[in-house]
Amino acid sequence: MAPRRIRKGKKPERTVTRQGGRPTVALALGALMIVSVFAGVVLFLIPEDAPTITYGVEAEFLQETIVTGQGGQSDFVLVVRNTGSHGDSFDVAVQSNDGGFDIAVEAGFESVDVASGKRLPLLVHVTSPNAGLLYATLRVSSQGDPATSTSLRLYVNASGEFGNTTQRGDSVDVWYAGIQASDGMLFDTNIESIFESDYPRKGSASEHYDLLTAPNVGCEATGVPDDNCQGGRQMIPGFDNKLVGMREGQTLAVRIPAQDAYGTDPESHALGGQDLIFFITLAAIV
Repeated sequence: MAPRRIRKGKKPERTVTRQGGRPTVALALGALMIVSVFAGVVLFLIPEDAPTITYGVEAEFLQETIVTGQGGQSDFVLVVRNTGSHGDSFDVAVQSNDGGFDIAVEAGFESVDVASGKRLPLLVHVTSPNAGLLYATLRVSSQGDPATSTSLRLYVNASGEFGNTTQRGDSVDVWYAGIQASDGMLFDTNIESIFESDYPRKGSASEHYDLLTAPNVGCEATGVPDDNCQGGRQMIPGFDNKLVGMREGQTLAVRIPAQDAYGTDPESHALGGQDLIFFITLAAIV
């Protein structure tokens, strides 16, 4: 029996995938995952609600009217408050000067940085060459938004007369108000109009309206620094030193660093470690 002939079938065709062809399903899924992660990161970095920035400023004088003598210097304490939502810088300048004063903002405080919701005091030095009740207007404006500003007047009643000038060793009676230089908070005063006002004060500030007597101004001890000293001063050094050379009836203010006030140690005194500002009217040499 003749063997059967076996027919040879066609060879299977080889499938070749060319480079650069369509991506596989795995690659597509991987790319989709990368895009999803990137989109998630972008959405995470973009805040849902951008914060709204607002600007605002308020200002007031510790005492807006000063009675003084013609031709002498008087000092005002100006307190700037930032009512905006963020920290801001404020410029202090003279807007109008109807009284013809010589006005100088405390050196280094022509522009001040104030945190949101905080207050900062500074001094304004005014000399009146003219007599009578006169005024000037100051403007406090935001650097963040120059259109945001406030204006306020100061008054000088230069109808009084100065008395004698204090010398080292004198004892003097004074009206005063003390505030913290960091925030303008009142901590002590014997000036009724200031205490009775709505000016912010510490809970420890007590009501008392008697004149304060400061003996032996400018003296460290008996005979020191000279024979005019019959004893040592009883006020803090920065306050005491300001009294020397003031005239009866004059109102001045002084910024006192902590080392010349109640010391640099916060544990040593309730006002330790703090710079202070005192607003002082010299009533009389006694």
